[in-house]
Amino acid sequence: MKKLLKILLTLFIICILFMPSFSYAAQVHRVTSGESLYLIAEKYEVTTNALIENNPFLQNPNIIFLDQVIIIPETSESMTYRVKVGDTIYKISQKLGVSMEELVEANNLTDWDTLYIGQILSVPPNNYTVKSGDTLYLISQKFGISINALAEENNISNLDYIYVGQILTIPRSELNNGNSDFKDLVNPLAQKYPDTFYLKGSSNRRRIALTFDDGPDEIYTPQILDILKTHNVKATFFLLGSKVKEQPELVNRIINEGHIIGNHSWTHPDLRKVTSEQLVYEIKQTENAIMDVTGLTTCIMRPPYGAVNENVIEQLQELNYKVINWNIDTVDWRAETTSDDILINTLPNITKDAIVLMHDSPGDKSATVNSLAELITTLSKNGYTFVTTDEMLEIQAYR
Repeated sequence: MKKLLKILLTLFIICILFMPSFSYAAQVHRVTSGESLYLIAEKYEVTTNALIENNPFLQNPNIIFLDQVIIIPETSESMTYRVKVGDTIYKISQKLGVSMEELVEANNLTDWDTLYIGQILSVPPNNYTVKSGDTLYLISQKFGISINALAEENNISNLDYIYVGQILTIPRSELNNGNSDFKDLVNPLAQKYPDTFYLKGSSNRRRIALTFDDGPDEIYTPQILDILKTHNVKATFFLLGSKVKEQPELVNRIINEGHIIGNHSWTHPDLRKVTSEQLVYEIKQTENAIMDVTGLTTCIMRPPYGAVNENVIEQLQELNYKVINWNIDTVDWRAETTSDDILINTLPNITKDAIVLMHDSPGDKSATVNSLAELITTLSKNGYTFVTTDEMLEIQAYR
């Protein structure tokens, strides 16, 4: 009997060892002493070329640094996951961006606490319930996917019609790939208005402009400022006028520590959907609030949601503003985004002269805080410097 058990155990181990690799979501690997890119690739069963392609920020693939981050790419688009050492339902749900309940139901698990190494789990599709005020455009921005992919996945023929309570399937293979429809809209505008509307710098240097929207926030802005100060990094904060009035000390701290502030409207509306009078009010109210608190008049602004069209840009141009969007979205505005998600959303997309979108408000921004030091450390060790948007774009921040 013991001999039989030994044989069965041996066969089981062989099956595990030689079982084909199944997909896993992108992962964050933190470099430890003695590691090389080759050893990391071997550990995750990916090629070194795949690692190099997925981490374009690497200055020299033959040299990686202790405590820097390497992003491990997904191995395939398969909708399955093989349980690894240390996995729990909770950890898997966080890694794949799916709820524990959905995982349990999809796999008919009776005991949430019992998983075995090598077990294959089915990964259910992401679902989203339409809420009041949602549009297909806003949902596509929320999840960082294209409107067309969202419409195709849900058999939607009229892109202007969705209803409250409607359940949409979010195509998992599209997640974190960036909103191509959004880029298709803003790229031509950046080309048409090269001296007014910016997505990134143009010097082809290893520079990053970190930007923080929707603040200041009394909890998270000070934490972000502390980290920036520790690493001697300057950033740009696009402020809501209504919050400037509430947090004058924080606004002045931002400026006193060498950062730049910009106008982000008074109440955060989609500027494409307001009247000309409302647009002027949103900008002027914020401009006046910043002037009252700091004595400065800003001449850079970021439209809420990054939503612009020709009419909006031309109106802002008449108000003597430079309009600054971004080319890398950390997607930290999603409530369920983790600090690892932020690194995964950011590092594989790094370009020279990148403008990175982050937030210090609203809601819980601890993931942003927790990812910031690692993001700065990883890029700094690979030859990137951090600048404010006015320095990157060679424009004035104040009039």
